Amino acid sequence: MTDSEKIFFDTAPFIYLLEGHPEYYDTIAAYIADFVQNGSKLITSVITYTEFCVKPEELQNQSLIEAFANLLSDLSFHLLDVTLPSAKCAYKLRAKYKFLKGMDSLQLAVAIESGCTQFLTNDKKLAVITEIRIVLVNSLLDSSQNANLNSSCEKAVLSNKGVN
Repeated sequence: MTDSEKIFFDTAPFIYLLEGHPEYYDTIAAYIADFVQNGSKLITSVITYTEFCVKPEELQNQSLIEAFANLLSDLSFHLLDVTLPSAKCAYKLRAKYKFLKGMDSLQLAVAIESGCTQFLTNDKKLAVITEIRIVLVNSLLDSSQNANLNSSCEKAVLSNKGVN
């Protein structure tokens, strides 16, 4: 495992995964599986934990909160705290990107300060952030559809050449 392979997960991908979102579940599951296979570190923060658990708590759905905790544990996610260096990074991000909300800037700052190379989210506004590579779940969906299309095209070409 190399330090260069640290992937930060924002809250939305966990929601899609644990609620079995019909459009995003398979894509996120495959994305995680690829990184787990490669020995990458999967990272999130206590902010994600807080954001994720609000709705299940309101609905008194303790089993969903437990499923989330189990997912973090089973996949060896590193759950990071907000530190003073992260807070400083967050205020600098908010000063640069006027649209950033406090929680988003803290999430990004934790990812940046911990050396993550990617930040998985589905918040399109974050795509303009340049301090870390932002990966939108929708873009993964688009690329997986393109991969399926390419695979279908390759199969069609190969079958036309008599290769099965």
